[in-house]
Amino acid sequence: MKKLMFVTAMFVLSISAMAQKGFVRGKVTDGETGEALYGAAVIERGTSNGAVSDFDGNFSVPLDPGMHTLVITFVSYQTQTIENVEVKAGAVTTLDLVLKADVSQLAEVVVTGQAMGDSEAGILTLQKKSANVVDGVSNQTFRNTGDRDLSSAMGRVTGVSVQGGKFVYVRGLGDRYTRTTLNGMTIPGLDPDRNDVQIDVFPTSVLENVIVYKTFSPNLPGDFTGGMVDVETKNFPEEKVTSFSLGLRYNPEMNLQKDFLSYQGGNTDWLGFDDGTRKLPFSENAKIPDESLRRPELETMTRSLNPQLGVDRKRSFLNTVLTFNHGNQINKQNHTIGYSAIFNYQSRYEHFDDVEFGDYTKDDDRSDKNLFAEEIRKGQLSRYSVLWSALLSGSLKFENHTLTASIFRTQNGVSEASERISTNYDRTNAVLYDNILTYSQRSVTNGILSGTHQLGKLRASWKNSFTLARTYDPDFRVTSIEITDEVATLNPGAGAGIGRFWRDLNEMNENLKVDFTLPYGKANKFQFGAAGVYKDRKFDVYNYRIDATTRTGVPVDPNYFLQPENIWTPSEEQGSFLDGNPQEANNYEGTSSVYAGYVMTEMVFGNLKAIYGARLEKADMHYTGEDTQGNTYDKEHTLDELNILPSVNLVYSLSETMNVRGSFGQTVARPSFKEKSAAQIYDPITKRLFNGNLALQQTEISNYDLRLENFFTGGAGDMFAVSLFYKAFNGHIELVTYDVAPGDVKPRNAGDSRVYGTEVEFKKRLGFIAPFLSNIGFGTNVTIARSEVDIKELAINESGFTEFESRQLNARVGETIEDTRPMTGQSPYLINAYLNYSDKNDLMNINLSYNVQGESLSIVGVGANADVYTQPFHSLNCNIYRNFGVNKNHRFTFGVNNILKAERKDFYKSYGGEEAIYSIFRPGRTFSLTYGITF
Repeated sequence: MKKLMFVTAMFVLSISAMAQKGFVRGKVTDGETGEALYGAAVIERGTSNGAVSDFDGNFSVPLDPGMHTLVITFVSYQTQTIENVEVKAGAVTTLDLVLKADVSQLAEVVVTGQAMGDSEAGILTLQKKSANVVDGVSNQTFRNTGDRDLSSAMGRVTGVSVQGGKFVYVRGLGDRYTRTTLNGMTIPGLDPDRNDVQIDVFPTSVLENVIVYKTFSPNLPGDFTGGMVDVETKNFPEEKVTSFSLGLRYNPEMNLQKDFLSYQGGNTDWLGFDDGTRKLPFSENAKIPDESLRRPELETMTRSLNPQLGVDRKRSFLNTVLTFNHGNQINKQNHTIGYSAIFNYQSRYEHFDDVEFGDYTKDDDRSDKNLFAEEIRKGQLSRYSVLWSALLSGSLKFENHTLTASIFRTQNGVSEASERISTNYDRTNAVLYDNILTYSQRSVTNGILSGTHQLGKLRASWKNSFTLARTYDPDFRVTSIEITDEVATLNPGAGAGIGRFWRDLNEMNENLKVDFTLPYGKANKFQFGAAGVYKDRKFDVYNYRIDATTRTGVPVDPNYFLQPENIWTPSEEQGSFLDGNPQEANNYEGTSSVYAGYVMTEMVFGNLKAIYGARLEKADMHYTGEDTQGNTYDKEHTLDELNILPSVNLVYSLSETMNVRGSFGQTVARPSFKEKSAAQIYDPITKRLFNGNLALQQTEISNYDLRLENFFTGGAGDMFAVSLFYKAFNGHIELVTYDVAPGDVKPRNAGDSRVYGTEVEFKKRLGFIAPFLSNIGFGTNVTIARSEVDIKELAINESGFTEFESRQLNARVGETIEDTRPMTGQSPYLINAYLNYSDKNDLMNINLSYNVQGESLSIVGVGANADVYTQPFHSLNCNIYRNFGVNKNHRFTFGVNNILKAERKDFYKSYGGEEAIYSIFRPGRTFSLTYGITF
């Protein structure tokens, strides 16, 4: 019995002793190529305690608490000794290492623990050694600046702007030319018709880094031009971590306002989805009888509708943000396990007192330079939105293999209510009192399985991603009442009426890729692989309207029409009743597929690295639907393209810290399902109509880049770079207006276009000026671009009438029409700048950032319609955090967004005329306070 107790006690003591150990973990990379080094030995000096880096270059060494010296060795590389490495009990010390080849003398390099690498240095190494022109932001940057999500962090990346706090634009190009991937795999965003993904769904706490590829190589998808943004999550967290944060945000113009517009929704709106309250109360195939038949089914169906048509007013609450994260890395004798679980929840109230939308055209009198207002819509708009995301991932690494699985879910529910006055100055001269109630529910569910295998010298990796996406708009309600001489009427001829519609979009996305890498020679490698993406979409819309037997002299109250006593009955034949309004042209089904294969090689000739190859992509789209003329399409083959996309990237090392890069790549941009359709999609808030275009074709782009970059020594994150770029577009896709309907838009191909410009980036700690400034970092990046579309060759109708001729026909007196105009979506300049203070003890950080994107053409005016431009949004933000506690595991963060109270405005631009508003929102200034704790 005593022996058993002794063994038990010894076992417990040994477990306790092991629990007191700490870990040194990190990655060993080749200083010449930036690649991971497989088989490097990381040993505690004077002992046999250590580890060997795996095929990803990662290592993990358990050590007793205290100061240690580590020796890192690898055949034909300089031995590196790291002194004064501090290890704490139960904690992880991160040590990223870069070894340099030195076959001639193999000298040992001795450094102190102060030289331990960090993620910023890793990003710089990637930039320095990458075959592509890349920029990025690291997890360390997220921690240092207190960025909670990607929307605020991405503004510090060269040539990148964040639109609406959600979407990334690269080099001023719009979403069509920017692709967002998650762990290298394409996933649809909450808006499935955008090429990019809403980035504020990704909390920074679970991200390894974000890399922006600005040049093409054959191992990347061929349908990006401005850039590809790859969001990489942590497969193996450095240490066990559990964190929780709660944030409150206050905007004086939006939060705690008693006049917030709303309406009665469902019990689960706070979770981002409708509980069935707004679902269609009868079958979508149900026949609606005419009221003249006096059938009781009509009354039953009318009464089944939710009776609320007018807005309510209530007090809004504070915006809230909740984040939870848990992850760990478990090292066993023969394998390593990593896992992460993350949940992020946001609720947001937005209230705009003076939203305005306008439709303007040029006057028939060419001497009148001011635009003529056809219709102006002014009023209030309130929006309550919920956004949550969850990510669960697990990884297993053993011997020469890594397997990873992840499940990602994001859900967004947006309830909008608007009350406004619409005034028509052209056809009807009517004044309408509008009430608009909408709800949009969007979700993306994604699963990724992946594996990496080292088979001798051959490295094989594969990834498979499956995604289900849904956009569900249940029970949009639009009520317009005409007011004439204080008399209210439901006059359809003036645009008055009551509309109800339901829309449902479902999409399936399957994405598979396989890559192989085979090194040869001293520093060369050969890569090849294949990929496939298949999408299947179904879009349904069901339109109805409410009519009434009495349309004149009704109350100016939308809720009047569906009150129980005012609903039509077969016996009385008086009141409001349901009427069908089918629009088969809005329903469609579509499939698309892109199958690809590629080969590329990377060769080193002294200081010159050459990366070249080609990608083959076969793209197809099929469409089933009906157009407004009644023509039907049954799996019509609307896109059939085979593209060979060559690429050449050259990197010449002028010195250890300086490179010159030159690159050429051929890429494409393909239309979305919505664009390449016969559908007409109505937006009740803006009162504008999007029209699909089945004749739309893909865009082909030739990309040229030249870059000089210098990575300063002695300071992680410090660099200077200047780039020149040129892009030639064949068939650039842009939005244009209709001649007779300035509020309606459609996509079209714009023929030959080009954009060229320069980027300058500078990041530096200010200690080189004076030692006391060493804790202050400054960074700025500026992109200046010019774009041109040859409008003399751009035909706008089948007769060959060009845009140049159209502009001449509608030119104002004294106006000169140029041969070219800017491309849509291309900004002439982009400026990002930040000033950051961080104390040496990591207790406080202050970050001030500024971002602006120049005025850009957003919609091309046709005929008498003027061009629509987007006004620059001057975003100035401040973020301050303070850490507390013995382990600095408590953090309070205070922030101010939109300090300058900038407006989001689109406006009509016409020669010599006064500014006319297309749309305007005033988001105001937001203050935030967040508490976070890490266990």
